[in-house]
Amino acid sequence: HKSNIMTMMVSVRRSSSNNGHPTARVTLYAAILAVFALTAIYLSSDTSSSSSSSSSLSISIESEEEVSPQKIMMKGTVMKKTASSASATNKAAAITSTEDYERDETGGDLMTITQGNVVYKTNQQLDYYHCGPLPNTQQPSSSSLLSELVLLHGAAFTKENWKTSGILDKLCDINNNEDGGNLSTSAWDLPVSANGEELMEAYRAMVDKGVLSGGAVTFVTPSASGKALTSLVSEKQQNDDSSELKSLVKGWISVASGSVLQTSDEALQTYLHESVPILAIHGDEDAMGKKVTERLVTLTKAKGIELEGRHPVYLDSPDEFVMEVLKFMEENEL
Repeated sequence: HKSNIMTMMVSVRRSSSNNGHPTARVTLYAAILAVFALTAIYLSSDTSSSSSSSSSLSISIESEEEVSPQKIMMKGTVMKKTASSASATNKAAAITSTEDYERDETGGDLMTITQGNVVYKTNQQLDYYHCGPLPNTQQPSSSSLLSELVLLHGAAFTKENWKTSGILDKLCDINNNEDGGNLSTSAWDLPVSANGEELMEAYRAMVDKGVLSGGAVTFVTPSASGKALTSLVSEKQQNDDSSELKSLVKGWISVASGSVLQTSDEALQTYLHESVPILAIHGDEDAMGKKVTERLVTLTKAKGIELEGRHPVYLDSPDEFVMEVLKFMEENEL
């Protein structure tokens, strides 16, 4: 820019009048033009330098925001979006061990799904997933504020179905930073052959592991897994002892649990006598499931819900299923 202006000045000075010398008027115009041009160059150079510095600062801040682990841990919703768009391999890598979670329980992301296992009965291994707050061993009284939900599975399924269906993620989302939830959710690979005694032993192993608080929990029992909850009251009835029921079961969500149809009226009514609330869910394409719901409604005053779907209706209508579960837990302060 400066060389162009100097050329202009030289050109003007060489422009002459009839006698070959520059006129006074042309010289004055040239001087004024030079002043304005130099001023413009100075202002343009200063603005460009400032803009470049500002752009550099902005990039630096953005880069720091992206890599800061503290920021990532605080933004649980961002982590969830990243996980949901990742490949199956990345999702698997995002699941941490329970031991890692326990070490970071004061500052960890409560929406992170952890996995682990416990041994119960005679060398029986129970694999599980978990998300949400863990019991506070330093302040046991705070653990009573936890809402603890245990997901079992039907004969043709495993704990993996709770994760792959997105249901476990939806329940984990209750603990995002905005809501500050206190829902502890675990999905167990308890065999569908397990009876009430085995359910109790698996529960105690999870308490000893520090995943459950030791208080009563709400169980979700799709299909054949309902045997654990029905045999629990049948066994207690035979022993004339139902005192342990309320110490284990805070609420029961039956999803077309067929064993209900083979359990005596008296045994099922134990839930009513012990004031354990029941939610009975079935699919509109599941005739047997509808009978289960009707029986529980009649004998235990359960709340009956019909959703669109087949026998494993929670997989056909996952959003509606999660909504009904959370609504039931809130209504009964579970």
